[in-house]
Amino acid sequence: MSRLSIVAVSCCILASVLPPCSCRAEDQATALTLTRTDADRQGPFFAVTEENDLFSNPFTANHTDRHYTQGLKFTWLNGDNDLPQWAKKLSDDLPQLGLHTTAQNLGYVFGQNMYTPQNLHLSTLITNDRPYAGWLYGGVYLQRRGDVGNSGVPVEESFEVDFGTTGPNSLAAWAQTTFHEGFDTTDVPQGWHNQLIGEPGLLLKYERFWRFSPDEASARYVDFIPHLGGELGNIMIFQNLGGTLRVGVNLPDDFGLQLIDSPSSLGGEITSNSPPFSFYLFGEADGRAVEHNLFLDGNSFRGGPSVERIPWVADLISGGAVRIFRHLELSYTRVVRTHEFVGQHEPDLFGSLEAKAMFLF
Repeated sequence: MSRLSIVAVSCCILASVLPPCSCRAEDQATALTLTRTDADRQGPFFAVTEENDLFSNPFTANHTDRHYTQGLKFTWLNGDNDLPQWAKKLSDDLPQLGLHTTAQNLGYVFGQNMYTPQNLHLSTLITNDRPYAGWLYGGVYLQRRGDVGNSGVPVEESFEVDFGTTGPNSLAAWAQTTFHEGFDTTDVPQGWHNQLIGEPGLLLKYERFWRFSPDEASARYVDFIPHLGGELGNIMIFQNLGGTLRVGVNLPDDFGLQLIDSPSSLGGEITSNSPPFSFYLFGEADGRAVEHNLFLDGNSFRGGPSVERIPWVADLISGGAVRIFRHLELSYTRVVRTHEFVGQHEPDLFGSLEAKAMFLF
C-alpha cells in the first residue's frame, strides 16, 4: 500500500470514530461538568524546550550531529477554563470517553525540528542514511483534566492540531549552517541541498494519561503515569503506549514532562496552594508502532531521498525536574531511541532542556 493510501485510510478511520460536530454535549451520556474551586484553579504558563544530541552527555564532549539532531519548541497554555467560545464548543462536541471533566485548557505551540545523516561533510546524496530534513510548525491544543467514573484516578487528555512545512521554508538548513559557521566551523554541514523538498504538513495528535499513587499521603512522593495516544497526518502516523514512574518531594499535580515529538504537548501549572519547592526524578518507557514517518519515507507527492523505516520504535527516558519559588520549573531529560531505519548502526541519543514559567492571574 502506498504512503498516500495509508494516510487516506487512516483519515477515514479517524472520521468514522469521531462524532459529528453537530452532536451536543447535553445529548452525550457523560456531560461536561466543571467543578474547580478558585484554590484549585491552575494559572497559565510559558515554556521553552530545546532538544539536541549535544545534551545526551551533558558532562562530556561526546556527541554527534546526526539523525534527530535539534528541536526547539515554545509553548503557551492558558489557565483553567479560560477558553474562547469556539474552543468550548469544540470541547463539548468531542467525546468524553468516560472522562468527568473538571478543568480544560487551550494552548499554542511553535517549533522547529532538524534531521541530518551522520556524515555532515559529504555534499553528495547519502543513500544509506536518513535524509536532511526540517519541520517548521505551529499548532493549537486542547487539554482536559478530571477523573474516570467514581474511581478518583486523575486523568488528562490532549487534542492537538499542528500545521507546518518541510523543505527550505522550514529554515532548518539556514539555522544549522549559521550556527556551525559561528560556533563550530569544523562541522559545517555540506549536504542540505539534498534535503526533502518543501511540503505542507498536517498533524492530528491525541494522548491520554492516568496518574496512580499507592494512597493520598504517598502521592506527594511517588506516582505512576501510564499513557496511550498517537499521531495522524502526512508527517507522521503512529500509535504509542508507555508509562512513567516519578519519585521525589512534593510531586506536582501534573502528568509529567513531554518530548517535542510526543502526541501531547506540555501541561502542568500551579495553583494558589502549590508548594514553593518540588523535586523529582523519573524513568519512562514508550513504544511506538510507526506506519509513516515522512522524514524517513521521503516526500508524499514526489520521489526523493528515503530509507527503509523500522515499524517498531522504543524510547527509554530518564531525567529530573525541580520547581523553585513556585513559579519556575527547570528540567532535564535524556532519551535513548532504538533504531528507526534499516542500516542504522546504533541507537540515537539526545537530551532535552526545558524552562517553564508559571503564573497566577
